[in-house]
Amino acid sequence: MKSFFLLIYLFICLVSFSQAPVKWTINYYPDKNRVVFNALIESSWHLYAVNVPYPDEGPLPTIMEFEKQKNFLLKGKVFQEKPITKYDKGFGINVAYYENKTSFYQKIKPLANSFEISGVIKYMVCDESQCLALEKVFSVKVNRQD
Repeated sequence: MKSFFLLIYLFICLVSFSQAPVKWTINYYPDKNRVVFNALIESSWHLYAVNVPYPDEGPLPTIMEFEKQKNFLLKGKVFQEKPITKYDKGFGINVAYYENKTSFYQKIKPLANSFEISGVIKYMVCDESQCLALEKVFSVKVNRQD
């Protein structure tokens, strides 16, 4: 009987971890020297903003972490589109989130003609019944021509 419950528990865990309610595309645009993170969000899910009203009390904000490199510098912070801000009964506070799709971008200052921008996006998504804390590793090759 114990092995039956263990099997059920493992199945539930695998289903939860295999969900990917956000599809990310990451591109570098040399004309504006920015990395753009496009998020396509499945219906009924919310992706939380980079700047949330109560970062220590509510859902985890979206965080773009860049691997340090000598070939480029980050300029400023990650920019976000204007999120939906509403009171959330589950968290008991105002939250800032996106539905359907959104974009974030990070300006950079290139210091070389060819390099790679890599890192990880850490984010949280919730629907009416669950929240998932997820990560997306990214890598973008940059080949600038003078």
